[in-house]
Amino acid sequence: MAVPFRSDVYRVLIASPSDLEEERRVATDAINEWNAQHAAAEATVLLPVKWESHAMPETGVRPQGAINRQLVENCDLLIGMFWTKLGTSIGVADSGTVEEIDQFVAAGKPTMLYFSSRPVDPNKIDLKQQRRLRQFKAETYKTAYVGHFASTSELHGTLLRDLINRVREMRSGRRPNRGDKLDQTTRLVDLMMSCRKNKITPAEIHQFRDELLGPRHRPAGQVSDPIKSGEVGPNGCRVSYTRHGDKVEWIPDEENPGEEWPLILRRSDKSINKAAEEFETVIWYDRKLVLQQRLEQGLEKLNPEIEKGMLEAMQAAERKYGKKKIRNYYQDDFGWGMLNGKLSALRWVLGAEWDMLDT
Repeated sequence: MAVPFRSDVYRVLIASPSDLEEERRVATDAINEWNAQHAAAEATVLLPVKWESHAMPETGVRPQGAINRQLVENCDLLIGMFWTKLGTSIGVADSGTVEEIDQFVAAGKPTMLYFSSRPVDPNKIDLKQQRRLRQFKAETYKTAYVGHFASTSELHGTLLRDLINRVREMRSGRRPNRGDKLDQTTRLVDLMMSCRKNKITPAEIHQFRDELLGPRHRPAGQVSDPIKSGEVGPNGCRVSYTRHGDKVEWIPDEENPGEEWPLILRRSDKSINKAAEEFETVIWYDRKLVLQQRLEQGLEKLNPEIEKGMLEAMQAAERKYGKKKIRNYYQDDFGWGMLNGKLSALRWVLGAEWDMLDT
């Protein structure tokens, strides 16, 4: 018998010009698959919303105005996508899609934007639309961090990954009360019993999650400790921040009178996040190499689509850090242990609990 669970429901508006018909279907499928994988564990259900399936005919108002009132105002999260065109100008904004994005941003609601680099037939490009889209991109890059995809399969995987992070951010804005904690406990017990019934081990859960979504990365934070007037460090020298955001004590350079060198007291959040992301990627990548060997030996089996996504993620990691570097990051078991220890320490600094530092 199925066990009911309480959940938050978020409406996800899929916004795009008309040249992304296939991507709109893929985005819908990704949301539905997210529900199948995460709804119970995250106590969250996502409802895909599109104008073609959810908007009702309405007279006496401009079409986009009706869509705004019926859909935009009632949705909680927006996925915006662009490829070869910006859309048709409607007077109020550069296009209906842009107006929907503007309304979401103005309302302070989360907005996820993606630009496609999928190949296109040059004969089908509308040069006027392309110019307008190029200008929109340039303006957007100044004010927002956006995603990219080169294929529908990449879009599908990217949305699955980004939605889990976005949902957790949205839910973290609500402080849990006693009822929330009881619900969480109930969900954990249900999950534990389901795993035991189906003989699923914790290792298998983590393996499937990593194979499908890639290594976990934390969003960049920005925290700085205020420096009091006249504050000095442990050596009695002045304290300040470098242009990179590191909190340092300026130590006189004995070999070069009149000069100082910075003794780091606290690294910047940017440096901490960058190191944590690199360590996570290396650990994830190493485990995928082991999995590849087991697949070649016939000791493991993997869904072809999941394996394809895993290989693409591994190639992306090689491009970012260098294939030679990432494959020779440590030399022995001691180095492997040190790497995991470093990541655990950084995760604690970034807010994780000591007992939840699994790598």
